[in-house]
Amino acid sequence: MTTVRVWGGDVHLSGLFLFVAFTALMAALKLTVFEDWSWWRVSLPLFVFVGFNAAYIICGFIYLSVATLPEETEEEPPGLDGVDSSHRWISMLFFVAFADNAVRWIEGTEDSYWFWLLSGTGGAVMVFASLSVLTMLFYWSRVGRALREFNEAP
Repeated sequence: MTTVRVWGGDVHLSGLFLFVAFTALMAALKLTVFEDWSWWRVSLPLFVFVGFNAAYIICGFIYLSVATLPEETEEEPPGLDGVDSSHRWISMLFFVAFADNAVRWIEGTEDSYWFWLLSGTGGAVMVFASLSVLTMLFYWSRVGRALREFNEAP
């Protein structure tokens, strides 16, 4: 795993490299096979990576600013390994569907492709954006519950 030390912490870059590789693959496919793809569609993996991480951080800030968490103790807080991350993965799937529908909406294509009859409509964009944000907030509520349990433990 590729890591970089930033501000005293480790930043893992393997996810970024994976999405850049997907973007490069889609650019190669556009230039060779799928000439009718737009550059929006080609850059979709990179938009998903950056957009999901931005939404994840914003939802975390919103939750942590609204949630009432107990004061920090002297002990080091636990890692988030014990928190079930299924909501985060489901949120990422909803974000992928949102980004795909947003690209279809920007392109103006009316074709319904891989899973949804309403692909590319404004309603589908809003539904998947809302579902992604809701599942992110569920994830952050689980993180808050884990922090509360740690601070209340004897």
